[in-house]
Amino acid sequence: MRFVAAILLVHASLLLDWAKACPQDEPSATTDKRVEAIEKVHEDYQEYLKQKQTLVESFQTLQTSLQQTEAEWNRIQNEGVIKQFAAIQSSLNSLQISNSIGSIGSAPGGNNSPNDFAMRQQLQQQLMANRMMENMNTFMRSQELQQLGVEAQRAIQARFATMQKVMKVEEDYRKWQLGGNRFFEKYWNFTDPQKAFSEQEIQTVLQALDTDGKDNPPAQLAQALLLTRKGDYSQAKPLLDPIIESPSPLQSIALMCKALVLDGMDKDRDSKLAMQNSIKIDRANPYCRWLRARLACKQDQLNIAETEWKALTTLPTMQQDAKRALALLYAQRVSKTPSNAGRAVALAQEAHQDETPATWFSHYVLAVALHSAKKKDEAIEQVQAAKELASEDLQMRCDALRQAIDNQTPFVADL
Repeated sequence: MRFVAAILLVHASLLLDWAKACPQDEPSATTDKRVEAIEKVHEDYQEYLKQKQTLVESFQTLQTSLQQTEAEWNRIQNEGVIKQFAAIQSSLNSLQISNSIGSIGSAPGGNNSPNDFAMRQQLQQQLMANRMMENMNTFMRSQELQQLGVEAQRAIQARFATMQKVMKVEEDYRKWQLGGNRFFEKYWNFTDPQKAFSEQEIQTVLQALDTDGKDNPPAQLAQALLLTRKGDYSQAKPLLDPIIESPSPLQSIALMCKALVLDGMDKDRDSKLAMQNSIKIDRANPYCRWLRARLACKQDQLNIAETEWKALTTLPTMQQDAKRALALLYAQRVSKTPSNAGRAVALAQEAHQDETPATWFSHYVLAVALHSAKKKDEAIEQVQAAKELASEDLQMRCDALRQAIDNQTPFVADL
């Protein structure tokens, strides 16, 4: 019995040691959290779409109310009053919000770029709406209106009150459109922009991003981006085409993603055209800039990638990722410019210090940078830390880096 107990004790000790050494629980927990976060964004987006339905119903009710007062309005004989009110009605129509709010299928925004055309247009419409309200208030105080009979004044006041409500609904609609800008930003990090996901993580996140046919262009674009990252170009392309065909702030991002897809399919000319069309729509879009940098790396145009990622180091939401991308890029260019090693280490350390808690990829990038600077012991320390946090297939990337460090040979990271 003592012998059996001793064997069991040794076996339990070995299992405990294996469990401590096994890094797979932590990546699994991280993946579960990602799935939960994606499901929450899905739910929020569906609630967001319901808000539009409420706005549409309110708008349609007010339009019906305006039509019902048409007969009373037609009985007003004062030509001056009719002309003034007609001008105001024309201003309301010229806002062109009525047409868009009446369309259930119109797409909300897709990014928070300060140069976003849709945002500028909405601000312009708000200014027009403010001017129109001033004209309406001036008209309601006009002498010509006061000279009309009681019934005519009531008809105009009722119409004025309805138009004010229309303006309020349209203001709410503009706010609703701007609210849509936040959703793609929430999905962005699930597209693996850093190329840090394991194969299992990619597959799990792809399943979570699938909305089962529900209307969700931001999630659809995120899914296409992750499929592109995986190299499944034939699956990514059909997801991109509907987004590209529907003008919205997502259009430029989808076009740049399509440029990556077509490049992966060896359709160089079509890829270049998609890229140019994306740039024409929104050159400063941060997500387009990131994808443009990835495309430039694939085409060995590292100067372009450097320019794009440098621009993103000033954007708080993408700063860390951009610094790490630049660190890997500089680490590959040490033979040409030795001072790039110092740049790589500085950027990798900055990003690593800001990452709490540190991830396998944060340690990995720092190890690559330190290796390029010939700091062997420090590089080994970081690559070991990366391996402890990495899942099995990612450990192979760590092993490849460790071999390059031990052999003191250049290491080429996946850009």
